[in-house]
Amino acid sequence: MINMVMLGERKMEKEVDFGEIQRKYVMQCWSRQKDYRPIPVVKAEGCWLYTKDGRKIFDLRSAHESINLGFRHRKVLQAIKDQLEKVIYVTDDFATEPTAMLAKTLAEITPGSPDKRVWFSQSGAGAIEAAIKASRLCRYVELCKLGHKNSRVVEWAYPYPYKIISRYRSYHGATHGAMSVSGDPRRWCMEPIKMPGVVYAPDAYCYRCPFGLEYPDCDILCAQYVDYMIEWEGGPAKVAAVLVEPVVGSNGIIPPPPEYLPTLRKICDKWGLILICDEIMSGLGRTGEMFAVNHYNVVPDIIVIGKAFGVYCPLGAAIFSKRVADAFEDNLFAHGQSFSGHALACAAALATIKVIKEEGILDHVKKLGKYLGDRLKELYERHISVGDVRGIGFFWTLELVRNRETKEPFRKPSEKYEYSVVNKIADYLLEKKGVYIPSDKWIIWVVPPLIATRDEIDFVVDAIDDALKIADAEVKQ
Repeated sequence: MINMVMLGERKMEKEVDFGEIQRKYVMQCWSRQKDYRPIPVVKAEGCWLYTKDGRKIFDLRSAHESINLGFRHRKVLQAIKDQLEKVIYVTDDFATEPTAMLAKTLAEITPGSPDKRVWFSQSGAGAIEAAIKASRLCRYVELCKLGHKNSRVVEWAYPYPYKIISRYRSYHGATHGAMSVSGDPRRWCMEPIKMPGVVYAPDAYCYRCPFGLEYPDCDILCAQYVDYMIEWEGGPAKVAAVLVEPVVGSNGIIPPPPEYLPTLRKICDKWGLILICDEIMSGLGRTGEMFAVNHYNVVPDIIVIGKAFGVYCPLGAAIFSKRVADAFEDNLFAHGQSFSGHALACAAALATIKVIKEEGILDHVKKLGKYLGDRLKELYERHISVGDVRGIGFFWTLELVRNRETKEPFRKPSEKYEYSVVNKIADYLLEKKGVYIPSDKWIIWVVPPLIATRDEIDFVVDAIDDALKIADAEVKQ
């Protein structure tokens, strides 16, 4: 009798519809809840998701760009298991080996001098908040030091340099400060109650140049214009920092012209401003370099990372140059989170960096990234709905248009959450081809895990090739 009861209980456990339970009780991000239909997953391995109903789905967005090494990488899992038997978490009044060694490693592998300090968060957005505060307070401290020689400096800088220059095509996170500095339409949901002092610069977006110019005859006006903005926003007395994604992520996967970031660096140096580079999406090998800024030989004052950093554990970091860190030797660093420096997450991140180095991930991404780009460019030749193909490493997109001549988009920024041909293609790829891409973009998202093979690249490109007939049918002739 007891055995029969136990068998019955096990049968009931197997029949639990956790997809329906999640649909009923979980709030889905950036969604109308009535449309929420999560797909029950019973296993994830490599680049693939295995569903309860027997499907095998390639995750072409790397789980929100967070699973660069794919699902269940054995070396990272082993590092997590080993750390579970030691220390999982202590406050930063105490030290743990993975937290200390990870900070040291980041100081050494990021551009510039290794004389840096690192603040750990649980997300990229949390690290952006730290970068905003640190840049403002650093500039205030620097101006106060100048004020000892010239009292007018501090008077002119009242209350302190607080303005942050960001860009329209940017997304830095959903917390208050991070969303405020995001140009992404999602910020509209919190306006007008957003952080003061944010000014948006033109985008380095050659396909849709905000000035209507052609590269390289444009003289990188999108960067040069930032100099003009700083002047008219009050100069170094009012402006603290310039914040950019080295390669734009959510708003189009847009690598800038080669001169763009070096020009911004020179402008920041001219005015004494802090250059913050958001590598939350582009860092940790996504572009074929450990950090995207390495492609441009630029040394930021602050680098922010997240997403794939901790792989299977939520983790972010703001990496402060000596210049920024020194401002807090005798002044309060006014930021913090309860789980900062979480030992378990830091152990996972250390293992991730080790895997990237030891398994030749960067070389793999460079080599296969070129192949991926070449294959996607072939789709431009075959499909009239493809207006632009751009990317770097394993970070690519197809921008779809109704008309190549006018570049009329299928979805405008104000229509981000309206049903469009991008939704149709995403649905087709998921249901007919076993490929998952996000449906809330303006573009076709091609962001595979960094471990993807040539055969897997061919599989997803062939699937997209077939799906693009949906957009071709809606092109204006």
